[in-house]
Amino acid sequence: MSAGAVSGLVQNGLLARLVADSSATQTQLNTLTLQASSGKVADTYGGLGGAAHVSIDLRPQMAQLGAQQQSIALANTPLSTTQTVLGQLSDIASTFNADMLGTAMQSATGAVGVAAQARSALQQVVSLLNTQATGQYVFSGAQSQTPPIDTAALATFTAAVGTQVAGLNAATNIATLIGNVVTQAAASPMTYQNTPLTLPAPAPVQAATAPGQAVPVAFVAGANMYAQQAGAGTTGSYVRDLIGALAGLAGLNTTTADEPTLQSYGVGIAKLLQGVSGALATEQAGFGQVQSELTAQGSNIADTLTGLTAQVSGAEDVDMASTATAVSQVQAQLQASYKLIAELHSLSLVSYL
Repeated sequence: MSAGAVSGLVQNGLLARLVADSSATQTQLNTLTLQASSGKVADTYGGLGGAAHVSIDLRPQMAQLGAQQQSIALANTPLSTTQTVLGQLSDIASTFNADMLGTAMQSATGAVGVAAQARSALQQVVSLLNTQATGQYVFSGAQSQTPPIDTAALATFTAAVGTQVAGLNAATNIATLIGNVVTQAAASPMTYQNTPLTLPAPAPVQAATAPGQAVPVAFVAGANMYAQQAGAGTTGSYVRDLIGALAGLAGLNTTTADEPTLQSYGVGIAKLLQGVSGALATEQAGFGQVQSELTAQGSNIADTLTGLTAQVSGAEDVDMASTATAVSQVQAQLQASYKLIAELHSLSLVSYL
């Protein structure tokens, strides 16, 4: 065989090997470039190789935990609104309780001033209880499209109480008068489309926070959630007791009663308001416990998700610094391969040997 033929065979063999190596290097570079761009090892489970089972096993768990995390976040919104409203109702009850035991009831003039404040407070209570969020009444429970407080029925109740209180004088049996106010407040169809307290209130709203788990996120106006109120001195509802007390004070609008009578009446209303304050504190504690439990649950979920995410990241994500270095190295290798292929045609059998 001639030297030229031998040289041709050698060149052809080298060329084939260099082309194959170059093709493999180009494939490697393409993979590395895609990884550097996406940050992922591959865009399919098959591309993950033996690590695929980590993603397959853990991603469904992560999705479920993420859904629970979102549900908890959604539940916390009405819970926060509930706590805010309960706090404002508590402030109203505390303010008027202090007025009843202070100097406000030492004269007819002072009592008339309290009456004006009570009328304003009644409007504030109605506004708070008729709070809406995303087009729904927060404190109407399952009847979320209906305002919990029927303002027409409330006006009728307030007027009726005012008629009774207008006759307040030294001969009035204070305990009986306040007892009548409480009785009327219990029977008045002021909530949920003329539904008196004797009929079932709407079911409270429950928010699902995990499979098989739901928590109450708002109270139903006129129906206590956690507080238990019983006895002749209460309607059994802190909302109705508060409205009754304020209506009883609003009825002092034109009173001419003497100081001892006003103070006695003030003490009776204060007792009703003290029951309201105690019940509101219990309600706030109950909903606060729900919030605390959701916070703890959310924290546990976040910790679990962090751990699972790290495991999945270890299987799916590339080390960007290492990948960038590898891209540079493979590019240099590919350029060297191209150079060898280009120079191969100038090789001779002698130079090759």
